[in-house]
Amino acid sequence: MKNSQLYAVITGDIVGSSKLQADQRNHLLAILKSSFRTIGKILPEAVHAPFEIHRGDSFQGVLSQPEVALRAAIVIRVSLRCGFEVKQRRYAVDARVAVGIGAIDFLPGGRGAEGDGEAFRLSGPTVDTMKGDRRLLVRSPWQDVNTELDIECALLDALINRWSAEQAQAILGQIRGLTQEEIAKEFGISQPAVRQRLKAAGGWAIEELCLRYEQLILEAKSTRAY
Repeated sequence: MKNSQLYAVITGDIVGSSKLQADQRNHLLAILKSSFRTIGKILPEAVHAPFEIHRGDSFQGVLSQPEVALRAAIVIRVSLRCGFEVKQRRYAVDARVAVGIGAIDFLPGGRGAEGDGEAFRLSGPTVDTMKGDRRLLVRSPWQDVNTELDIECALLDALINRWSAEQAQAILGQIRGLTQEEIAKEFGISQPAVRQRLKAAGGWAIEELCLRYEQLILEAKSTRAY
């Protein structure tokens, strides 16, 4: 492929949304919209086409900086996980999310729902391939990058599946760039409690993964043809 602008298209759908009651579905929409606003606040230069919700349980957005797409995907998933109280963690509300990295050929009116191009073709269909506990996949023009990220995203899925709502809240605060003291103040708990939640959730590993993802994508963008 010739060199061109790369984008990240993030496509997702809610797991088990058909089981939600009407009031829960309204709450789900509110959480999704809140997560999109959070992405806009922490990644203001990256949102190229705003996230939109389709058919009540699917969503899509476009980022002009694919190196930050993993953080955006995590924001959506942790927002859902901490937004619903459940008795057992395995029943937590979650989403399948696919990140497609590539060029975009067509984006009328800046709306992702009507767009086309490699990034869209890598993102949308990938959601439908996810089975079992798989909740996150990244597809790019580089097969070795995809192979590494398959493993890392599987480990991330295993971590997220174990989080309580309280641990997810702490991770969301970390992704937003808040200090432990700021997270504690926002949620009305002590700073040691925040530290413990982040430790139990593997917060340090989440940050390392995000940094590794950014490094992989930035290096590929700068050194390879696409």
